[in-house]
Amino acid sequence: MSLYWPEQHVALEIIDDPLSEPFDRSQDPEATVVRTTVAEISDPKLFRVLAARLSAALGQPLPADTPEFRKRQTHLHEAVFSRISLDTTHL
Repeated sequence: MSLYWPEQHVALEIIDDPLSEPFDRSQDPEATVVRTTVAEISDPKLFRVLAARLSAALGQPLPADTPEFRKRQTHLHEAVFSRISLDTTHL
């Protein structure tokens, strides 16, 4: 499954995640497909680049890049990826 925003005709495809299926182009032939890798999502700096690409495709501005925003984003990123790494140990 890809993430898909039908109103904006944008899909996010994680190309090297074995549990993520490619975006079905027949669903929306005009969609912009933003492709990413697990490494890009896992690295906070690369994730910021991905966020910029995705927000541009969606036509939405990024939140202001303030120290507080980066702190909150880093905290959320660490929380999500620590849970994912814990959950995958049971597979």
